[in-house]
Amino acid sequence: MGRPFDMGPQAEENAPCTDSTRAADGERFYRALVENAGDILTILDSSGSITYQSQAARKVLGAPGETVIGRRIVDLVHPDDRKRLERKIEECARVPGAEVLEVIRLSHANGSWRRLETRGRNLLGDPNVAGILCVSRDVTETYRLEHQLREAEQLARFGHWRWVKGEPAPQWSRGVARILGLDEEKLPAGGDWYEHLVHPEDHSELLSKFLDAFETHEPVNCVTRFRAGDGCYRYIKTYAYAEADAFSEIGALVGLAEDVHEEVEAELAVKASEAKYRLLTEQASDVVAHYDAESRVMFISPAVGPILGRTPEEFVGKPISEELIHPDDFHRARSAFVQCALKGEQVQFDYRFLHSDGHYVWLESTMRGALNSDGVRTAEVIGVTRDISERKRHEIELLEARERAESANRTKSRFLANMSHELRTPLNAIIGFSDILKMEMFGALGHERYSEYAQLINESGALLLDLISDILDMSKIEAGKYELHPEALDLSTLIESCVRIVRGKAEENGVQVVRSIECRDGAKIVADERALKQIILNLLSNSVKFTPSGGCISVKVIEADCGIRLTVADTGRGIPKDQIARLGQPFEQIATDAALSKQGTGLGLALVRSLAELHGGRMVIESEFGEGTLVTVTLPEVPYCEVPAWPVAEGTDPLPDATAAG
Repeated sequence: MGRPFDMGPQAEENAPCTDSTRAADGERFYRALVENAGDILTILDSSGSITYQSQAARKVLGAPGETVIGRRIVDLVHPDDRKRLERKIEECARVPGAEVLEVIRLSHANGSWRRLETRGRNLLGDPNVAGILCVSRDVTETYRLEHQLREAEQLARFGHWRWVKGEPAPQWSRGVARILGLDEEKLPAGGDWYEHLVHPEDHSELLSKFLDAFETHEPVNCVTRFRAGDGCYRYIKTYAYAEADAFSEIGALVGLAEDVHEEVEAELAVKASEAKYRLLTEQASDVVAHYDAESRVMFISPAVGPILGRTPEEFVGKPISEELIHPDDFHRARSAFVQCALKGEQVQFDYRFLHSDGHYVWLESTMRGALNSDGVRTAEVIGVTRDISERKRHEIELLEARERAESANRTKSRFLANMSHELRTPLNAIIGFSDILKMEMFGALGHERYSEYAQLINESGALLLDLISDILDMSKIEAGKYELHPEALDLSTLIESCVRIVRGKAEENGVQVVRSIECRDGAKIVADERALKQIILNLLSNSVKFTPSGGCISVKVIEADCGIRLTVADTGRGIPKDQIARLGQPFEQIATDAALSKQGTGLGLALVRSLAELHGGRMVIESEFGEGTLVTVTLPEVPYCEVPAWPVAEGTDPLPDATAAG
């Protein structure tokens, strides 16, 4: 084997130059090249056994090449690579000059596996080699970096690509395919790749940035939409920089593709929501304002113009001036704002604010503490304010009307009370003198018609006196002047007394009256005797009036929770259900019989209800038309006022003390 004249080691000075010395020098030269090369040179025979391995194996695999001479290469590689490598050796050995390229794993002396990229060539027919020459390069570190890059792409959802100048399309990594949901082989490789991948509205932007980067060396940083495998578009952020060659010419663009779809969608949603709420705020008829802790206005909606005749710019950056709020309302409004800012409580208050033309406008503000993006309360305040001038005007009108009505009602009550008092004096005289005439105390009247007329005068006077008494009592109750004089009473005795009064009229009408007392100690109660008697008599009189002949009236007293329940039931005509609510109101009468409806004023049940409520009780009416009526009056054992002590007999428990009950 020869060598170039000007290469290799020089022969010793004056040494004879022969063919043998030239051959020896050439062999030493090429052996030095092989032994010092960084790649491992290995020669295999046709069966795959190692016949030679260079010293580079010591550096790469940690063991000298001599230790593997005579061993089959497939026995030295990783078990997962053996079948594949054996098949490749067989293919290469069959065809003279054939080349194969494979990555295999060989064990290091420390027990680890090293990845070698091996290129083999069939030189079995070359007598100088007589084998399959394999050149192996250690690519373990390169593979590790590529593996880490793939893992990083998968975890961070990004991919990389490289677009060589002059090539139709970039070379895409597996990470790009993954974030787009595509197979690697389906990523376009033609010059129209962007038409398949990029949203039509983003074609020009992305392509122009890439072309500019090839010319200007400027990096690319943009967000565009790429079509994913499902046909939808995803937002992809592209970073790219130019890769220069040894002559400072741009040879390729290298870039990263990051999936930012969720972030962009969220940002667009926030912007859309912000725009929507800003539109609502600016179009709302109420004024929406944002204040800091010192009551300075950070934002105020344009509605302040129609309401106050002022522009938002007049308020922004300034606190609400004391000169703008009515002096009588400023401190109340200020206190409400401070309470909201310090405690975060929602407050609502009304006040008068100065319009730009000089008059005051009634406003109502609802304020609450503002929350930050994490939902934590801040010292800032959100306020919504509306114009309530019209409502205030109506309120003032209603208040004035109410005052006028109450004044008229008081005047009416005073008039009725005075009139009733003035009428009672002549009525008492009429009733008294008619009694004298009826009894003929000073001699016979003469004609019998005079006695009949005297009787009619007496009865009419008595009815008129009862009417006036009822009107007077109702007037006193409405005016709050009716005074109770409670005392300890035996309700059973009082009921018996009232039944005796109405029994005559009841028997005359053919109506039976029965009573039932179901209370311990004879139904003891503390009440105003006159008022309680009026309650019972009014109920009994109504029942007698509306119960036809052959009917029955029952009076019952039973114990109730902390009180006594008095019921008066009759078998009379009853009341339609839609009319019951009217009863108990002054001067309201309900009767299906016109003749009966004229008997009375409609004050009876109204007095019963009012007198019961004065005692702390209540009245309830139940009725079925054609089947009778049941009126229930519930009274406490002791009314809510001071009463004299109940006389206690030996061996009995006293009634509850009135003061304690109150």
